[in-house]
Amino acid sequence: MPALPTRATAAMVDRPIPDDPEGLRSEVVRLKKIVRALMGRAERDMNARHTDFGWFQDTIRLEDQVRARTRELEEAQLHIERINRDLQSAKDRLEREVDERRRANAALEQAMEQLVQTEKLAALGSLVAGVAHELNTPLGNSLTVASALSQLVQGFNEQLEAGTLRKQTLVDFVAQCRDAASLLEKNCRRAAELIGNFKQVAVDQTSMRRRRFDLRQSIEEVLSTLHPKLKHTAYGLELAVPAGIELDSFPGPIEQIVANLVNNSLQHGFEGRSEGHIHIAAEVVSGGQILLHYSDDGAGIPDAIAKRVFDPFFTTRLGRGGSGLGLYIVYNLATAALGGTIELTSGAGRGARFDLRFPRVAPSTALRGEEHDGPG
Repeated sequence: MPALPTRATAAMVDRPIPDDPEGLRSEVVRLKKIVRALMGRAERDMNARHTDFGWFQDTIRLEDQVRARTRELEEAQLHIERINRDLQSAKDRLEREVDERRRANAALEQAMEQLVQTEKLAALGSLVAGVAHELNTPLGNSLTVASALSQLVQGFNEQLEAGTLRKQTLVDFVAQCRDAASLLEKNCRRAAELIGNFKQVAVDQTSMRRRRFDLRQSIEEVLSTLHPKLKHTAYGLELAVPAGIELDSFPGPIEQIVANLVNNSLQHGFEGRSEGHIHIAAEVVSGGQILLHYSDDGAGIPDAIAKRVFDPFFTTRLGRGGSGLGLYIVYNLATAALGGTIELTSGAGRGARFDLRFPRVAPSTALRGEEHDGPG
């Protein structure tokens, strides 16, 4: 009976199952070659040495082992292929979801940008209404003086034509004209100042242009446009920003930040209160930085809310005119436009304090492509 190297052959059959489809295919091909080789050898030996039943049984048993092993490998290959198909399907589905999420985020960002611009335009509209109301006083006074002066000139002219003009009448007429001219000049200058402040603030806030400017003057300009909101209230505002702090930056964002913080105090901090006080100060600190302090003695902001005040669309006045974008715009302007930081310190019943820190010279990466003006 011929000796069959069953251990060596079994070792060739009992290899670990490969994990990858290509390895499985190679293993199946290899085992099929072993089966064909064994069958060929068995047939040659039986033809050469006649029938040896025991040896033939060993050969059949080994062939069965090889076939069983081949089926295991083929099933494993099919299983791995199914897994790969499932993985590919999951990958395609995930890519579609990522694309949909990316498109949704782009649409959300666009909608948010439009809402921010709408909020800015609404603030500018409120500014226009306030300035128009303020202009009524000097223009109304000028109209009254001009009407009185017209009547005075008419009476003077009648006396002159009638030949009844006396020296004292002429002296009184000159004095009255002088007073009228003084009043007209004062009221026209006030109207021109209001228009100039409005024009500067409007241009700064809409164009986001970069220029050199005095910090106190810029804040005074925006506060003059907010005067109509404060003059009929018991709320006071103190400006403690020293003159002479010249910046090479973007005045528009600073003015917008101050306006939004004042509006925030009026709408939230002083809600339900008969009086309140706002304090604005600034100082030059180390590293060419400006530290702008804004504080009020209003109701304050509880800790749970303080963590979310800079989030978009977060408001405690939902349905009562609150858009939830005021402080979000403040945060974006402070960080993106001015290249700085803003921190809130507050607590329920302790008022609110905002500390804005930004460079005296705005970084070139803050807002690219903006025109650079000379001294403002």
